Amino acid sequence: MRERVLAIVNLIAKYVLGAEDAPISEQELIAELMSVGYESEEIHDAFTWMESVALQNPDDSSPAIIPMGQPSYRLFSPEEQSALSQEAIGFLVRLRAMGMLSDEAQEEIIDRAVRASEDQINLQEIKIISALTLLSRSNNLWQREIDCFLDNDWERIYH
Repeated sequence: MRERVLAIVNLIAKYVLGAEDAPISEQELIAELMSVGYESEEIHDAFTWMESVALQNPDDSSPAIIPMGQPSYRLFSPEEQSALSQEAIGFLVRLRAMGMLSDEAQEEIIDRAVRASEDQINLQEIKIISALTLLSRSNNLWQREIDCFLDNDWERIYH
C-alpha cells in the first residue's frame, strides 16, 4: 500500500470518528483532502480500498464481542510474519490481550492485512485495518477505543 493512500485513509477515519455531531459529506471531505495536497486518484484509491475492506463479509455466525474465557495464544505463520511488521503483530497481540478483539475478529484483521499487503504492513496500517474491521463488525460499538488507539492514547482505554 502506498503511504499517501494510507494517510488519506487515516484522515478519513479521523473525520468519520470525529463527526458524530456534525457529519461531513463526501464532497466536503474530498475538497478538504484536495486542499491539503492529495490528488484525486489517491483519494479514489483510498475510498476504493476502504470500500473493499468494509464489504468483505465476516463470518456472520460469530458475534463481534465474545466474553473472554480462557485466554488463547496465536502463533503467526511465516507468511504472516513476513507480511506484518513486529510492531503490527505486537499491536494485535495487545488488542487481543486487552479483550478488544475476539479470536474471530483478530483472524479477520490478519487475513485482510495479509491479502492487502504489497509491502510489509506497518503499525499505522494495521491500526487502520483494525479500525475498519471493528467498525464494520460492530456499528460504532468500539468507536471510543478505535479513536484511542488511532491516537496512541492507551490511558483513555484503561480508564
